[in-house]
Order: sequence, then structure tokens, then C-alpha cells
Amino acid sequence: MNEEKIWSKDFTGITVSHALYALAVYMLVPTIPLLLVSLGAAESQVGVVVTAYYVSSILTRLLVNAVIEKTGKKRVLMAGFLLSAIVMALYGFVESTGAITVLRVFQGVGHGMSAAIATTMAVDFLPDSRRGQGVGYFSMGMIVAMSIAPAIALQLKGSYGFRIMFLAAAGINFIAAVMVFFISEPVIVRAKPKEKREGRLKNLDWRNMYDRRLIIPSVIILLFGICRSVDMNYISLFAEERNLAYLSWYFVIQTATTFLVRLVMGKFADRKGRDWVLIPGGFAMLAALVTLSFAETSGIMLLGAFLSGLGLGVLAPNLQVWVFGIVEPEKRSVAGATHYSVVDIGSALGAPLMGLAAENFGYPVMFRAGAFAALLYIVVYAAIGREKKARS
Repeated sequence: MNEEKIWSKDFTGITVSHALYALAVYMLVPTIPLLLVSLGAAESQVGVVVTAYYVSSILTRLLVNAVIEKTGKKRVLMAGFLLSAIVMALYGFVESTGAITVLRVFQGVGHGMSAAIATTMAVDFLPDSRRGQGVGYFSMGMIVAMSIAPAIALQLKGSYGFRIMFLAAAGINFIAAVMVFFISEPVIVRAKPKEKREGRLKNLDWRNMYDRRLIIPSVIILLFGICRSVDMNYISLFAEERNLAYLSWYFVIQTATTFLVRLVMGKFADRKGRDWVLIPGGFAMLAALVTLSFAETSGIMLLGAFLSGLGLGVLAPNLQVWVFGIVEPEKRSVAGATHYSVVDIGSALGAPLMGLAAENFGYPVMFRAGAFAALLYIVVYAAIGREKKARS
């Protein structure tokens, strides 16, 4: 039997453009905390800046589906990429924590307009029978970007300073926006005809922003977001405090592992079911954070990177596939926005709490607090999230 095609022109285009966007975004992951600390910010202040970014992203996603109804996904995606590019360029010209916080709010708006939509468009371009495999491939572009972005950013920052690094990230993001111009607007065949909308307020109906069938996945994804916030926001500060070498290699190992795992896990999950990946992925995340809590050498830190990559490679794409599989095709924008928003809520809650833990009790306690969130993820998923006999 011939399998349906994955690599269409539009799917390839959205994958590459999103990878470039991810490259620009992840150049900021190790450098924004370093910039804040260089301006005198404490760990708790770093957490507040992170929260500002995620809150603005979440609020934007609550409204973006109404905009999509009128303008289409493609235009909103281009606008989000362009706004993010402008903000990234401006980072190189500010010299206060307050100014950075304001820019992070605007970058959150750009992220809220783009990240979930890019993933949703990728799913729109995929055949249903190969959705899990296709989402895994789509994510690989982001994974490659993640693996090289921190090293590029740290090298540019070390050689030329923060300003050139931020301008380079902005340029990459601008190229991503240009690529979107050449991608088709997805055409979705609705499950049944819908009555004609009357008035603008119809687009702001709560059903266009959330679907109650996503409540259980949202609780589990929230805990994943808290776990993800720990090393993503604080590993560069942790390595600097402990004088640990090979920080760039932390991101390379983490993302290379994620990449390799996603090569096989999408197809495996399609065949075996989500329980076979989402429970082991939680244990990998737990092991990563426990390992980092005991890291006194670069070798132990890099082992934590491997375990973290293992968990991310399993969890991130398969949590996405779970929410997309629950709703109808015309509600994939809602599902995508929900997934990204709940991850962001977890990060918005986790970042300041973990920052306070690090500031008051040290980084080992912070990592163990994150490990407790991973343990909660496993318990909650086993209790209320496991697959029924009829797969969702």
C-alpha cells in the first residue's frame, strides 16, 4: 500500500520557515538571562521577565483565532514573525531591566501570533494517516535550530557583543517571515456546514478560544511546561555560577538527543498509542532534573542534557498530536493555541517560582522542585490521562 505524501511544497516551506524562527528565538534562550544579570537583575527578576513574555503570549492566543477567521493563518503568521524580528533588533539598544521587560511583552505578542499557527498549518498540510510522523518531522527543523542556536548566540555575544547577536537573530527571523509569503493558505474541509456569522462578536465566542475536551490534556501539559521552564531559563546562569564548561554543548546534546528520539517516536506512537511514549517521557524528564540537581561537574551537567533531550523528544510532539487528535480539523487552531498557551502558562508559573527557589535556596533545590513537578506529571497522567480502549 502506498503511503500518503508528507513532504509537499507547503509542508516543506512551513517547516523551514518555522525552523528559522526557532533559530532566532533560541538564540535568546542563553543570552537574555545573561544580559539581565549583566544589568544587575537577580534570579527572581529573571523569572518576572520570563513571566511577562509568557503572559502576553497567552493573552494574544486567546484572541488570535478571531483574527484568523477574518484574515487567514498565513497573514497572522507573517505579522507575528515580523513583530518578533523588530523586537529582537531592539534588544541590542536597551540598557535597563524595565526596557527589556517591555520588549519581552511585545515579543510574547509576536510569539502568540506565530508559534501555534505555524504548527497548526503544518498539521493542515499533512495527511491524517501520517500526522504523528509528520509532526515529528516538522519538529525536527526546530530541533536542529535549537541545537545550533545557543552556540551561535554565545559565539556572537563573546566576539561582537550583545547588539550584533540580537541583530543577527532579527535578520534570521525576517527571512522566516519572507518565506511564509510563498506558502499557501491552508484550505480546511469542515466536518459540517456552519451557520453564517453575524456581527464581529461571533468570532470572540469562547468556543473559538477553547474546547472543554482539552481540559485533561491541559492539566498534564501545564505540568510539562513547569518542568520545561527550569533548565530552559536557568541553565546558563547555573553553569556560570558553578564555572561549568561546555555550556554550548549542553544545548547541542539536548537537542541532538531530541532530534534522534523524534525520528522514531512519532511512528511508534501512531502504532502503539500515546501511553507508550508519554509515561516514559515523564520519567526521562524526572531523571534529567534530578541529575542536574547533583551536577558538580560538566560531565554530570551534560548527562542531564541527554536525559532532558530524551524527555523533550518524546513529550513535546506527542502532547501536540494528542490535542490535535481530539478536535475536528476546523478547530485545530484552537487545539494548537491551547497547547502552546498551556505550556506557556506552565513556564509563566514555573519561571518566577524556580527563580525564587534558586535565589533563596540554591540551584540544586530549584532543580529538585522541577523534579517534583515531573513526578506530578507522571502521577496525574497515570490517574486521568491514560488512553481509553477507544483511542482518542
